[in-house]
Amino acid sequence: MAALLLLPGCAPGGAKPRPVPGPTGIAGEVRDTRGESVANARVYAYRSARTGLRGPADFEALTDSEGRYFLDLVEGDYHLAARKRRDGGDTGPPRSGDAWAIYPRNPVRVIPDHTSSASILIQSLSGSRVLRSGSLTSGDTGFTGRIVDAAGVSVAGAFALGYRDEDRRRPPDFNAPVTSDDGRFTLYLSEAGRYCLAARLSTRGQPGPGEPYGIPEGGRRGCFAVEPGRILDIGTIVLTPFGSR
Repeated sequence: MAALLLLPGCAPGGAKPRPVPGPTGIAGEVRDTRGESVANARVYAYRSARTGLRGPADFEALTDSEGRYFLDLVEGDYHLAARKRRDGGDTGPPRSGDAWAIYPRNPVRVIPDHTSSASILIQSLSGSRVLRSGSLTSGDTGFTGRIVDAAGVSVAGAFALGYRDEDRRRPPDFNAPVTSDDGRFTLYLSEAGRYCLAARLSTRGQPGPGEPYGIPEGGRRGCFAVEPGRILDIGTIVLTPFGSR
């Protein structure tokens, strides 16, 4: 593995850091939600997001004892995901107990003789929080916003959910990747149209009494129309105990 660089702007959140002169590839670190380094996590690089960042990756790297990694790559755009498997394996889909995340600022561009920076926050997944097949990791049409609690504090580990109609009691048609510590989400859609949004800490089943749950205050009953090629910012979704309103 090439020498790891301590790059400026590696922490999650904020604008994409610019590549710096160095080995051609991507460097960064993997941390958990407590901010601790994650050793022996695998960082995967895919040339395309068409598979939903599932299945064999085009490239991968293992983090060192301080959670750092380096992907030795050629010029191009790459989609990143990171995984720490509970059983120590290196194949198969995400399972309950694994820690997993998609880099929220995909794709990452690599240019010759420069090192791009991408640090990833991973979170343990319970069986109900493994991403559905409706998760898209890139695109030019969808919604963006932030998920917060009743005090206005950003919520990590939440999902933004998209429905083609107002029936939010069924599984969503689309869901965004899990939020990191800034609470921000981008919910990509396969096509434009009118969608009704919600947010919760799970993607399966109906919300139960007291479960953190929210729908946007804007739009018509939390539903919005989005045009092709637009990422519409719908503001914040506030999570409150389900059934309290």
